[in-house]
This record gives sequence, structure tokens and C-alpha cells, in this order.
Amino acid sequence: MPRVILNPHMRLCFTAVLALLAISLRPAAGMSPCPPQNELQAKAKIVVEARVKSLTIGESGLLVTEGAPTRMIRVDLEIKRVIKGKYPGKEAIVYGTVYPPGPLKELTMMALLVGFGGDDTFEWELARQEIGDGAAFFSMSRCSYYKFPVYNVGPD
Repeated sequence: MPRVILNPHMRLCFTAVLALLAISLRPAAGMSPCPPQNELQAKAKIVVEARVKSLTIGESGLLVTEGAPTRMIRVDLEIKRVIKGKYPGKEAIVYGTVYPPGPLKELTMMALLVGFGGDDTFEWELARQEIGDGAAFFSMSRCSYYKFPVYNVGPD
């Protein structure tokens, strides 16, 4: 078993991430609409041009109240370039929940198009969520900044 999983600090951080995601599973009553994408881009601290390496939807393993969904979304991104802010890595992992999932349809399309020409990259905000003691994760929400290529797939 990898030593990282056995590290008590990493287990605590992972448990905290899962707990925070479980707490945010309930949608707010009367959720307000998201601001326009240009406003979201202006407020974003880190924006990257990325490509989807993998997209997974599966059980989170969270212990939540009965009837609450336990599925999570994980997107592994390959960073092509940083558009705004600073991000030293070449990869990032973004987590999302079902309430609300964000642009899942677009991310799925991008995951399918990887390697088919030059239109397999998109702009994405890396929204960092701090969970204490220097631990953080990137989250996906319906009000994150993103800009996907436009594909004309319907009849003209």
C-alpha cells in the first residue's frame, strides 16, 4: 500500500475533503442564477487552458443521510498553459458533486474528443477550496468560469 495513504495527515485531509463535499450536497432553496461568464472570468484567480485526460463518475464512499446522492465527479486535467494567475503544475484534478454538477455535458464531450485535432482544449477556472492546514482541492460548480469550443453538430 502506498505510504501516502498510511500517512495520518493525508488520511485526515482526505476525510476533510469528503466531509466538506458531503455537507454541500443539498441545493440552496431558490438558487440565484450564475453571473455571466465574463464576470466569472474577471473574478477567477486561476484560469488555464486544459485537456481532459479522464472523467470519472462514481460512488464517493461518503456516509450521508438516506436519500442523498453519493456519486461524485472527478476530472483529471492536462494543463496546456496558464491564462490567468499562477499554477506551476502540468496536471490538476477537479472534484464535483451532483448538486449542481457544472458543465458535465461539455466535459464529457471534451473527454471524448481528446486527440481528435486541435479543438480538444478549453478554458477552465481552477477554483481552489481550502480545508485547513495547507490542504486544498479544486472544485467544480455550476458558477465556475469555463469556455469550451463551439461545435456545430446539428443540422444546418
